[in-house]
Amino acid sequence: MKRHRIYKDLILAGLVVFILAGLPLGIWAYNQELWQSRISAGAKVFSFTAHNELGWLPGRVKGYDVVSLDDNQPVYKPILVVNQGDTVVLKLTSADVIHGLSIKDFGIFIEDGIRPGKVKLVKFKADKAGVFTFSCNIICGSHHKNMQGTLIVRA
Repeated sequence: MKRHRIYKDLILAGLVVFILAGLPLGIWAYNQELWQSRISAGAKVFSFTAHNELGWLPGRVKGYDVVSLDDNQPVYKPILVVNQGDTVVLKLTSADVIHGLSIKDFGIFIEDGIRPGKVKLVKFKADKAGVFTFSCNIICGSHHKNMQGTLIVRA
């Protein structure tokens, strides 16, 4: 009888551990699948992290990985090159404060915020050839003017 109870307790403890370990893994896997279903095959995907003092940093950068010591640090102003007709996907996040994004020529205005630690997905068709500027459209601090980049769409 006592042995039966020990086995029952072990099975219950194993089930709890399995759920606690499996749930985050399942959510992560679902989230990865969800992102991929939003991105069409052949799309040009760019990931950027917004930072008030340093500009649009390539990739996904955590806030504690970015250290700015003075006002003379270089500012990263990315240049994106795509072909006319390409589907462009921007995966945006922030390392410090809430940012926005504006690509006026393509009618893109993110005003509800690119928040620290959250990924904002922007998808559009590059249907016009030329050189276009994108920038942060939410006043994000004293270095707001640094939040710019260039999109080149080749014909």
